[in-house]
Amino acid sequence: MREKYLRAVLRQDVGYFDLHVTSTSDVITSVSSDSLVIQDFLSEKLPNFLMNTSAFVASYIVGFILLWRLTIVGFPFIILLLIPGLMYGRALIGISMKISEEYNEAGSIAEQVISSVRTVYAFGSEKRMIAKFSTALQGSVKLGLRQGLAKGITIGSNGVTYAIWGFLTWYGSRMVMNYGSKGGTVSTVIVCITFGGTSLGQSLSNIKYFSEAFVVGERIIKVINRVPDIDSDNLEGQILETTRGEVEFNHVKFTYPSRPETPIFDDLCLRIPSGKTVALVGGSGSGKSTVISLLLRFYDPIAGEILIDGLPINKLQVNWLRSHMGLVSQEPVLFATSIKENILFGKEDASMDEVVEAAKASNAHNFISQFPNSYQTQGSPRSLRQCLSWMTTIVIAHRLSTIRNADVICVVHNGRIIETGSHEELLEKLDGQYTCLVRLQQMENKESDLNITVSVEEGRVRSLVGDRMSLLVQSISAVSITCAIGLVISWRFSIVMISVQPVIVVCFYTQRVLLKRMSRNANNAQDESSKLSAEAVSNIRTITAFSSQERIINLLKMVQEGPRKDSARQSWLAGIMLGTSQSLITCVSALNFWYGGRLIADGKMKSKAFLEIFLIFASTGRVIAEAGTMTKDLVKGSDAVASVFAILDRNTTIQPENPDGYVPEKVKGQRRTLNVDFAYPTRPDVIIFQNFSIEIEDGKSTAIVGPSGSGKSTIISLIERFYDPLKGIVKIDGRDIRSYHLRSLRKHIALVSQEPTLFAGTIRENIMYGGAANKIDESEVIEAAKAANAHVFITSLSHGYDTYCGDRGVQLSGGQKQRIAIARAVLKNPSVLLLDEATSALDSQSERVVQDALERLMVGRTSVVIAHRLSTIQNCDTIAVLDKGEVVECGSHSSLLAKGPTGVYFSLVSLQRTLC
Repeated sequence: MREKYLRAVLRQDVGYFDLHVTSTSDVITSVSSDSLVIQDFLSEKLPNFLMNTSAFVASYIVGFILLWRLTIVGFPFIILLLIPGLMYGRALIGISMKISEEYNEAGSIAEQVISSVRTVYAFGSEKRMIAKFSTALQGSVKLGLRQGLAKGITIGSNGVTYAIWGFLTWYGSRMVMNYGSKGGTVSTVIVCITFGGTSLGQSLSNIKYFSEAFVVGERIIKVINRVPDIDSDNLEGQILETTRGEVEFNHVKFTYPSRPETPIFDDLCLRIPSGKTVALVGGSGSGKSTVISLLLRFYDPIAGEILIDGLPINKLQVNWLRSHMGLVSQEPVLFATSIKENILFGKEDASMDEVVEAAKASNAHNFISQFPNSYQTQGSPRSLRQCLSWMTTIVIAHRLSTIRNADVICVVHNGRIIETGSHEELLEKLDGQYTCLVRLQQMENKESDLNITVSVEEGRVRSLVGDRMSLLVQSISAVSITCAIGLVISWRFSIVMISVQPVIVVCFYTQRVLLKRMSRNANNAQDESSKLSAEAVSNIRTITAFSSQERIINLLKMVQEGPRKDSARQSWLAGIMLGTSQSLITCVSALNFWYGGRLIADGKMKSKAFLEIFLIFASTGRVIAEAGTMTKDLVKGSDAVASVFAILDRNTTIQPENPDGYVPEKVKGQRRTLNVDFAYPTRPDVIIFQNFSIEIEDGKSTAIVGPSGSGKSTIISLIERFYDPLKGIVKIDGRDIRSYHLRSLRKHIALVSQEPTLFAGTIRENIMYGGAANKIDESEVIEAAKAANAHVFITSLSHGYDTYCGDRGVQLSGGQKQRIAIARAVLKNPSVLLLDEATSALDSQSERVVQDALERLMVGRTSVVIAHRLSTIQNCDTIAVLDKGEVVECGSHSSLLAKGPTGVYFSLVSLQRTLC
């Protein structure tokens, strides 16, 4: 089921995810929680229903054969027991669907918060997100009360059962007196009717699971049966024997399915010659990335056509088309598997030599080889050009230095091609758009650069403390009362009946042990399946671009293969124990009849007492049997409780709400890092800092530059106290950062990360995330957006500030997302500003305006700027150059340049000038 569902999800076109999949958690829920509901129903609940229904039918057949009059009289009363169950099931279907929707919404919020936890911490918004999560669950609480009321009425109706037994006993005595029926036959028929009624009751208890399985099954089957308009499984279409790679866009018109009112292209015409490198440049939202999406057939144009080697791409086989293209996105995507497996996404059957050659071509082989496990561990423009020299290549770029050697450069503006030519040809147009963009990027003009727990475990815990615990309490109380009454009526007979109960308990206990082991293996497989599914859906564009659906499915099969084999083997043992326990119940009943008959024959007990005790223990046996069928659920519930409480009881060394922490009214922002040793918890053997020291002056701007992996972003993490150093001290305003009330401290700090994090909500909601939720008016939001150069593009959208951003901001371009993140930081009005490649996703025009806004924002504030593009930090008061976790140079832009060619900073600046 999981495999078929994930295969169907990955088969869908990208437009489906824009319109129908509001968040990754929807798919995680279906892969993990929903599939488990169906699995439990098919493997346990349905067989129980069939077994008990068969027992009910067989009991009445025996009753009709032995004494048809008594059976006919009893049958209509038993049918009365069906009515509450049917009403309960009917009501439960609608309630279950609504509860499922409420949990999906709450799960979506939890998934966003967990995946963006650094942003949540940085803005001190833990309580706000908890409140949002709780609000989403309020509807499910009311629905749960309605569900409980329906179930309570159904369970209460079981009292009718005892009245029916009393009536049958009275009517049986009349048959003995008036029709000459034998007492033994009457007792046997009553037992048959009683046993049939018990079996019917156990069957009705499974109606809830029919309802739940129907609801989730309908949702899953709907996806499995959906055939997308752009079907990657469709093998129809032409396959070209040779491909030149000539691409043409002829009068293409396009709007995204999620925003049909906002045209991206109105009449796009573009020709990409075979074997040439063509670069597309332009402002954020101009449609550059959309060209890639259309060429990969993520979407089809509304009008016009796209040709490859003269053939419309909608006439070509989809998988063949994508297999002849390679995509490198703005935000790199790696899956939770080895480096080798990630590289193999580019070619399924590549040899190890080909993998190594590909890594060398991307300048990755050297750093990969330095890892302890090399390619089994879980890239320069020149090497990229070498790699692409023989391909038809389309490059989307903000950084124009990376595309100056392109054969053709196309400047996109407002969805149209306004300039075309080589780098040199376009520069000859002194007033041209491309020339303006290049000028903006010159050095002197500022060059720029969980889930499986919330969706699954909470349902199991809820089930455990609700249905399962109530049944356990009911069983314990019923057994206690039954034993007491039985001993009063006839202690001899009751002792025998009580003494054989442990045999049944041992059977159920053995079954529990086996099921616990099976549950643990299934949980492990399910967790890995959920992680893989979450990654696949989050990166659906990458998977679609590389036609890697089958590879993901194979990874899913590998994850589930071991637990599947173990479960199949252990299911035999569990089945044997279940059958043994069921047969022992019948054997125990036979023993009770034999011993009861001996006591009656010896005059030590009357038949009335025998019947009373037997019916009492029979009703208790029904409860015990129901509890036994819930053994698997109790095991899963207890495992889930352990998993949840392992998190709830975890004591973190970094307490955001330390009651003894210092609460600052104002933070100047002076930072001193003294003799710090640090390594990330996930890589304790890789030392990032050793005896590291740096000082950041309050009210001044400090830039930190250096190669990748030198520890720049780690400084930001230590300032935000995402981590504590292994050794040494981080001080803020002369005070150890560990002595602060962390959440209060973070109120004075704003962080803009390299990869913008937006939540599934409107643009207004995402900007307001930077301030107090109840103290922000519209004018402040607009001013923050204007400061971040976001107001113009926001107002150009049809819904303005009420535009829905989508899960992780998927409905917006990278530059648009980053500007909203900057506006969020502006609204916070912080004392300390942390910029980690804050303008890296912006085009040159937007970058210049945003950089000016950021520099105005930095005035009078302590600012830490992480940058690769040195043009963005040349006006900083201090520039610290890091290399291998050490500060190798420190000073102003001019003082560092004055060191000449021997200086590290001078070399970096010279290199970037050369690339420009």
